[in-house]
Amino acid sequence: MSPVFKYILIGFTTIMGLLMICFLYMVISIASVFGGIFERDYSIDELKTEYNDKEKEIDDLIKYFNQIKPKDKNVAIEFKNDKILERLVIVPSDTAKKSYQGWDINVKSLYQQEFKKDLNWSEDQVDELKNRLDEANCISIEDGEPIKIGFKRYGMGMYSFNVFQKNETDRSLFNDGCTYILVNYKLALEYGGGAIGRQCFSKQN
Repeated sequence: MSPVFKYILIGFTTIMGLLMICFLYMVISIASVFGGIFERDYSIDELKTEYNDKEKEIDDLIKYFNQIKPKDKNVAIEFKNDKILERLVIVPSDTAKKSYQGWDINVKSLYQQEFKKDLNWSEDQVDELKNRLDEANCISIEDGEPIKIGFKRYGMGMYSFNVFQKNETDRSLFNDGCTYILVNYKLALEYGGGAIGRQCFSKQN
């Protein structure tokens, strides 16, 4: 084999190897975004079981969240891990005031000046909120009626437990057989919240 041909073969092999690595990276990235190798799908029955197993912890989480959240604001918070927030939304009750929405936020920012005036949370309170989410095996909590407890992300959406707090809430709005499944007077399951429009449960039972 001539030296020139040898170098051409080595170069060709290197380029093909790099292209294969890029292709595999793209496949893995797409699979992780749309639900695949790094996430698992949940059936309705599995979600019911998850909620029933953690009902007390979820109720305790809601009580604690209501104790620490500002009375004049609606808050949604999702933890990616102990150090980073996946998402934070702060909406003042006074519509004349500015809302906040951000992603990939350092948890330490919550008890520093940036958010101190809006949330007034201490480091201990943030740690306790994260601990209670962990105990409930959930990743987020969102103010409202019902209060939405984010269970796990799958693809472009999230499985959530909608826990009703008021008798007068119209439960029929949470039973469309697609995004919402009404389980009982207290709970409605949800799969949605993605960036590609309406989403439905893929596994019914």
